[in-house]
Amino acid sequence: MTTIDIIDIYYPTLDEDPFKDLSDMKKHWFLFADILCLLLKDEMINELPTQKSRVGMGYSEEGAEIALTPSEVGSDRSVSFSQELNDLFMLLINKGRSMDVVLPLQRVIDTQLSDFEILAVMLAYVAANNRKYEQQYADLFYNAEKGVSPLTVGLCMDMARFCLKEADPSSLMSPDSYVNTVLFEREYDIHKKEGMSRELILRETVVGSVESDRPVLSSLAPYGTFLPQVSDDETICLKGVCDEIKKSLERSGVTELCGDDGSGRRFLLSAAAEDRPVISVDMKLLTESVAEDIMDECIGELIFLSNSCDCVPYLFCQGEPTRYGRTLRRFFSGLYGSVPSFFIGTTKPIPDDIIGGCADAVFRITVPEITSHDQKTLWKEAAKANGLSFKKGFSLDVLVSKYVMSPGRIYEVMLNVSAVNSGKTIDEKILEDQIRRSCSVQFGENATRLSSPFTWEDMMISPESERLLRLAADRVRFRSTVNEDFGFAKKLPYGRGVAIVFYGPPGTGKTMAAQVLANDLGLDIYRIDLSQVSSKYIGETEKNLGVVFEAAKNSNAILFFDEADSLFSKRTEVSSSNDKYANAETSYLLQKIEEYSGVSVLATNNMQNFDAAFKRRMTFIIPIEAPDEDTRIRLWEAVFPADAPLSSQVDVRILAHVAELTGSSIKSAAVSAAYMAAAAGRKIIWEDLISAVEMEGTKAGTLGLGNRLREAIMTGID
Repeated sequence: MTTIDIIDIYYPTLDEDPFKDLSDMKKHWFLFADILCLLLKDEMINELPTQKSRVGMGYSEEGAEIALTPSEVGSDRSVSFSQELNDLFMLLINKGRSMDVVLPLQRVIDTQLSDFEILAVMLAYVAANNRKYEQQYADLFYNAEKGVSPLTVGLCMDMARFCLKEADPSSLMSPDSYVNTVLFEREYDIHKKEGMSRELILRETVVGSVESDRPVLSSLAPYGTFLPQVSDDETICLKGVCDEIKKSLERSGVTELCGDDGSGRRFLLSAAAEDRPVISVDMKLLTESVAEDIMDECIGELIFLSNSCDCVPYLFCQGEPTRYGRTLRRFFSGLYGSVPSFFIGTTKPIPDDIIGGCADAVFRITVPEITSHDQKTLWKEAAKANGLSFKKGFSLDVLVSKYVMSPGRIYEVMLNVSAVNSGKTIDEKILEDQIRRSCSVQFGENATRLSSPFTWEDMMISPESERLLRLAADRVRFRSTVNEDFGFAKKLPYGRGVAIVFYGPPGTGKTMAAQVLANDLGLDIYRIDLSQVSSKYIGETEKNLGVVFEAAKNSNAILFFDEADSLFSKRTEVSSSNDKYANAETSYLLQKIEEYSGVSVLATNNMQNFDAAFKRRMTFIIPIEAPDEDTRIRLWEAVFPADAPLSSQVDVRILAHVAELTGSSIKSAAVSAAYMAAAAGRKIIWEDLISAVEMEGTKAGTLGLGNRLREAIMTGID
């Protein structure tokens, strides 16, 4: 039986038509692997026992039993090259190349591979799809262990002799070759096999991407993700930038997408890429936790996915690219020239030491800061895309003034709203809840989120202080109108945020005022823990403050610095190094507050510690003073819940007249008196309140309040 006879048996209806689909391609390559295994088995059975020198090859007793007998193959045992098999090999490759839809497997075959490398890939691929071939490969080894055995370089060499005139195994043995960097798994075990014994196992992402309808991540999975596909129509406000990115996708090289974090770089790239999958790789995660060999695995995976599945690699750098110098340099050198193009998301240009001599091939596209007008348009487009609409009278001006959102985040929020909104008209509360979920931020130990249960009715401050606080709320609520519609944004390149100082004695309600503001505006509020931020070490305080403001950058949160005297103390003349560094910390904090686009609130007990330059840079300075007698009466009347069993003999006017307590002290006294009454099993009576007020006076250093109250109760007040 000749080689032609064997081919006719396995391929009785072979033609030159393109493969119909992946299943058809697999079937033909499976048959080709069957032929090679058959020929090699037949050769092994008929070799003399002394002829077992072929590298890594041979037969097992089990393999010999299931192989064909000599009479079934013929008397000619030569192992010479077969032109018919070579023609068949090339025909299978060309049948894949001429398909209407190019399959990922065919792209693998066509990507810089020699004929021998193509053969090795296909032999490994059939083994990854059907364990029958693993068993057949095991049967082709001398002394093979029972079970299965992977493909090796040596086994590929023996099979190649049937269908290829030349087969150079050097690339398969070199760990740095393209085929091993991109397609085959690397071996890191100390007992790894080398040379002809090197095992050839296709990467998980190669097999998965070939078998699936979409690319599959493997090594990249912990550090990368596919960006959600975005319609080009959704970039209506940033069409010019999107068109620039499209042009960049059509040319080879590297493109920097420069813009602030949250400016919509990934959103725009996904829209410009249209149907091409975009893989966003987090450089921060890779830099912080990954060894270089894993980075190389990720680079190889990106190269494969780019070349075989037409994916677009996007190296996402949160913050400045200099933070990721080692990682970026490795990815840049690994990807440059190996993929058609890739993108790097940065806030600043990539340093020359990373791009080396490739500066001419680096294109830069700047994503501008999204304006309030653009945001309003995007909100309307996002609502329309999800079949929703805003109710009549809803103010988009107020929405974009309170929440500065990137394009991608706007569409994400509206998608979530559509999932929980009961009707076609957007529920304002649901919308704001989803926005706050999207903007949630993790400050770690540096900050704590405060609840905001208080309203304007709960807060009892002077009419002037309340007027100023309402003006501060309006400053946030109408930023869009003033900055964009009135054109003041051109006059205010910096300092578009709102900085508020509350000053007054302890316990007067500075924290409550900040909570009322947050509740009124529908914004989250975080208390910055100054004990965690401040440091005795030079430069550490600035570093910690930088972390806080970086985390808050796109949060739309109110930052509340309670008891800010420790950081915002009066800058003095420099008479010592301590003064110099303290002044540097204050200046740095002023700079960060000025740059922050949200609301910063500072609370202090002593306004005298702040100099004129500091006060000038604050938007509002609001006194929260100790309550006068009329205010104390209102505080005492409001502090007892309706269900509290307060004795009718208690006259809160006497309490307000005698005890000059702050709002927080009044609350503490009322709660203490309630516990005393509960323990005694009766109503809250005068004696409970006298004891509680005396306790609060002692805390504040005021003695004799109890006796003065008793006297006032006996004599009454005018």
